[in-house]
Amino acid sequence: MTMSPGEQVVLVSSAEFVLKSSPVRRTLEQRLIDDLRFALRNAHIQNFTIDKAAGRIIVRRVDNAPLAAQVITRVFGVAYAIPAICIVGTMASVLSAVQLRAAESLTLEQSFAIRCHGSATSMISSRDVEKEAGSQILKALADRKIRVNLDHPDIIISVDLTGEIAYVYTTRFPGPGGLPLSSQWKMLGILDSPLSLFAAYVMMRRGCLTQLLIPCSTAGPRFQTDCQIELARKLRQFVTRENYPGFILELDKMPQAISLIRHIGLEFARERRFRGVVFADVRGAIAFDSSINKRSRELGLPVFYPLIGLDETDLNKLGKVLGIDGRDFGDTLVQSTPSIDNSDLSAVPITEVSL
Repeated sequence: MTMSPGEQVVLVSSAEFVLKSSPVRRTLEQRLIDDLRFALRNAHIQNFTIDKAAGRIIVRRVDNAPLAAQVITRVFGVAYAIPAICIVGTMASVLSAVQLRAAESLTLEQSFAIRCHGSATSMISSRDVEKEAGSQILKALADRKIRVNLDHPDIIISVDLTGEIAYVYTTRFPGPGGLPLSSQWKMLGILDSPLSLFAAYVMMRRGCLTQLLIPCSTAGPRFQTDCQIELARKLRQFVTRENYPGFILELDKMPQAISLIRHIGLEFARERRFRGVVFADVRGAIAFDSSINKRSRELGLPVFYPLIGLDETDLNKLGKVLGIDGRDFGDTLVQSTPSIDNSDLSAVPITEVSL
């Protein structure tokens, strides 16, 4: 049997768009496509094209589909990305591609299963593909002592049949899900602890571009300017924008500001026209600081606590995504005060920095 490698593509599935109305879905899909283009070009992947077909976004003309898929999985709005081979949807082509993928993937004594999904317009039967492909693989790779296991296989070889086209793949990379960046409000997060990065990430997964107010101090090694900027840049890899500034709050220039960080954040958010402020509380009554909540109402600027209700397992998962060790979660600079003259906060020095 002649085996053709076919064309490398990446199949991209969006997360929640199917639940939206047609106009909203089209808008979100276009935002996602724009973000995919930025992410791929930023990773120095060039000359690709992006199409839409059968409810999926398809990235074509990529030289290294697995690498492109891993880049795509950092884009908000992506449920998963699949590096696949695109071939003509005939039985001969599909069997050839499946056998080639099996030869590349299966090692000694491993088990496998064929999963074939066909559309109403596909030219061949899904059941026939699974039956014939499985039989040919067992025969071709008999020296490896492989076996079929439909319930818990070591390797799943998937085939998607769509009209005259078929896609063959073995790997699916999960994405962050959620909504495309900037499809919702622009928020200000306050980087007073590593958990603040988690809160910003969660809000960005909901489509809110979240920029960071970054308190810096020589009071402790964790809050040195270089360390804080390095921490903030862990979020940068998920931002599909050319310009993504942070805002440095130099606490040493105004020592009393260390107890007023959240108040300063509210005033700065109002000045820069952010639509809300994000805090990283994970437990306790969220209304513990009455002065914060009072000022939030006065400004008409909502405060969000996206980590409330998350347990240690949830936080560790976010830490893994962002590359932050669970032992580092607890450090914080925030010390809330019951009352403050907000007119004094306009003089606090804040400097913009590129992340």
